Amino acid sequence: MRGMRTDLLGVDGCKGGWYAVRQDARTGAIEARVCESFAALLAWAPAPAIVAVDMPIGLSSTGYRACDAEARQRLKWPRSASVFQTPVRQTLGIGEYREACAKNREATGKGISQQAFNILRKIAEVDTALRDSPRDASRVFEVHPELSFMQLQVEQGGEALGLVEGKAKEAGHAKRKALLAPVFGQALQTALDERLARHVQKDDVLDAFAVLWSARRIAAGKAMRLPDDEPRDSARLPMVIRY
Repeated sequence: MRGMRTDLLGVDGCKGGWYAVRQDARTGAIEARVCESFAALLAWAPAPAIVAVDMPIGLSSTGYRACDAEARQRLKWPRSASVFQTPVRQTLGIGEYREACAKNREATGKGISQQAFNILRKIAEVDTALRDSPRDASRVFEVHPELSFMQLQVEQGGEALGLVEGKAKEAGHAKRKALLAPVFGQALQTALDERLARHVQKDDVLDAFAVLWSARRIAAGKAMRLPDDEPRDSARLPMVIRY
């Protein structure tokens, strides 16, 4: 992609840590890597690289994030279910599921899903990195890949709603790959072929490329933003999803 001014990254959490695809601003070449920590990822792609990540940034203390609610409305059922309830800030650092549920219920009246608890440590990694570095906080953006796939579908002549097929099913994988292929070509297939299955699942690769596509839109000032304003949490981090 010519005209890029800075490197761009699309990032998804994976079994091995963080799966990242980086597009070089000068050559347009794409490189994939698994980083053990989010801090290591930021060191691999230092400022001013733009980092788009499929992970909540900005944590409510009451349980409500307008960006999550608006994302569900855009995606519609059944893909709205992919936007799970973001844990409250008070759950960070808790390592036991029942305790995290109790803390979340205390603040919101609801527990948290096992899926949300499973990524709590990763949410905390991002939170720590961005609170410690205002410069990184200004270049790391939350993206939900299912919104990216929806927008890709729209731009390729499809409907403005989330994909019906789940990403874990073969039909869902094929649909998402087909949406990404015209944009990334052989680089996508190479990344799929070279992934280490014990660290990275197939849908991690597709999600990272979808998020990279949104990083391009963020860099160009063309990304959609949910919500329109920029609400911030108690740590002054934005509770905003872009795509």
